[in-house]
Amino acid sequence: MTRRMVIPGEFITDKKYNLGEGVYREKDGIYSALMGLVDEKENYIRILPLRGKYMPKVGDFVIGNVREIFFNSWELDINSAHNGILNADDYYKEIDTFNEDLLDILAPGSSVFVKIREITHSKKVYVTMRERGARVITGGRLLKIIPTKVPRVIGKQRSMISMIIKETRCNILVGQNGIIWIDGKPEFVNIASRAIRVIEKEAHNPGLTNRIRNMIIKEREEL
Repeated sequence: MTRRMVIPGEFITDKKYNLGEGVYREKDGIYSALMGLVDEKENYIRILPLRGKYMPKVGDFVIGNVREIFFNSWELDINSAHNGILNADDYYKEIDTFNEDLLDILAPGSSVFVKIREITHSKKVYVTMRERGARVITGGRLLKIIPTKVPRVIGKQRSMISMIIKETRCNILVGQNGIIWIDGKPEFVNIASRAIRVIEKEAHNPGLTNRIRNMIIKEREEL
């Protein structure tokens, strides 16, 4: 189904869908709460915002940047309206907060790949590193894209991102919040970054995976 763009308050449908992000029900109709693209599935509907901040969801992996440090937690910028909270108990190894300074473990500016484990009613977003794949990020380059374009960068069954990793020989972590970490030889990091920017710009175009593959191969052969 072709996704159509809507604006806040616009009527979308009177079908009996389960509601996702960015929509609300009024009387017998479903309306958009923001500007974006309508995403309809079997019994579910939501709005994919065209731009803006990331909307946190439990279970998402995101890349966060340490902003502040407290006695037993770090506050992370996760490219959202709400910051992430990484408690010392959620760090990947045990920390004795009475004898260890969190500043010596993760200083402001440090980056981490974490999983969102809880979002409270007051919109506090708690993250954890006690999950397989979570890690402290060192080196490499961080790239920020529009969060709604992340699924296209990853591709179905990780087809797009797996291809980019294979063809550029880079290590890549993709946060659902639109922050991407790329590490490898500088010239290959540049190629991977350009490929991701093209995907972000042309996410709606068909046949993109093969075109990106050919682009990477061509740029690699010209090195």
